[in-house]
Amino acid sequence: MRLHRSLAALLASTGLALAGCGGGDERQPPPPAADTGTAPDTQTAPATEAREQPARNPGEPKLETVAEKLEAPWEIGFLPDGRALITERPGRVRLLGADGTLAAEPAAEVAVAAVGEGGLLGLAVDPRFARNGFVYVYRTTDSGNEIARYRLEGDRLEEEATILRGIEAGVIHDGGRIHFGPDGNLYAATGEAGDDRLAQDPASLNGKLLRLSGFRGDRAQPEIVSLGHRNVQGFDWDSDGRLFATEFGPEADDEVNLIRAGRNYGWPEVQGTDGGDGFEPALVEYEDVIAPSGATFVSQPGSEWTGSFIFGALVGEQIRRVVFDGTIPTTDEALFEGELGRVRTVVEGPDGALYALTNNTDGRGDPSAGDDRVVRIVPPAS
Repeated sequence: MRLHRSLAALLASTGLALAGCGGGDERQPPPPAADTGTAPDTQTAPATEAREQPARNPGEPKLETVAEKLEAPWEIGFLPDGRALITERPGRVRLLGADGTLAAEPAAEVAVAAVGEGGLLGLAVDPRFARNGFVYVYRTTDSGNEIARYRLEGDRLEEEATILRGIEAGVIHDGGRIHFGPDGNLYAATGEAGDDRLAQDPASLNGKLLRLSGFRGDRAQPEIVSLGHRNVQGFDWDSDGRLFATEFGPEADDEVNLIRAGRNYGWPEVQGTDGGDGFEPALVEYEDVIAPSGATFVSQPGSEWTGSFIFGALVGEQIRRVVFDGTIPTTDEALFEGELGRVRTVVEGPDGALYALTNNTDGRGDPSAGDDRVVRIVPPAS
């Protein structure tokens, strides 16, 4: 397996290339922060006035702020008792009560290298949480990206083991989303860390979708599900068990893909809906850069959005709703465009509502007085 470089060395080697980096997650990454092992201050822009939410007509989705003043939140994962854990990229896990109260003290402080797009990223709650209390996080360290297992004890997360190493880190394209699949396995999306070659390298864990086995032990065994990815930050399964993923393009060609095991999604050889020569074409591509991030399928019945693929967009400053008939997109619409700013992810909660994380305090956005926020969205009834 490829040895990962230190993050400091990678920064030096990619510095010139960043100026030409196109419209992925962040068009122009902020200056690298020193890895002090503590959470850096990422709110680099002054707060503007709070965004006003327009009045909505009957039959339109309802939107309300649940919690605010988070710092570059990245993932939200719900616990069986209705509480939720939220990662903040500088290196904190916050606990959101079932009543919407955000605990003042972090549930965990995690030493990370919050450089560029790295830091504390994905989080996944074990399906057996009620029995084992396990929570998994994806984090960037000075030696690379890794996945670690924690156990929740009361209101505190205690680290147990680092279960996967060997994912190279970069200033850009660290991937970072982790979810449990319908098969009970843990899946992880990795980026190519700014090195295009890694996406096509079968010996590298970068630019891949991975399935992990043995993850409840001290070391997980990664299996490559698909390769040829630039930077996947969102994926979920539909009601038929099909896996869909969002992916950042360069100057254009942001994608939604149907992931099939063993297939090659082309980066950097092909982009968007281009295929052939053994490469899978995207189902949806966007010519205007929207930077699609965390995603979910709406499973709650009785909603106009039931069955929709919903994902946040960073550069596009919107939430996107796509409906598929088989593999054909029949609906592709922007929701709340310009109302929330940058949106990092959308997750379906246990109450059937959707929960979105804004991402305006990450150094690239225009934060308002309440940012960053957890927003609750009630889809319109069918």
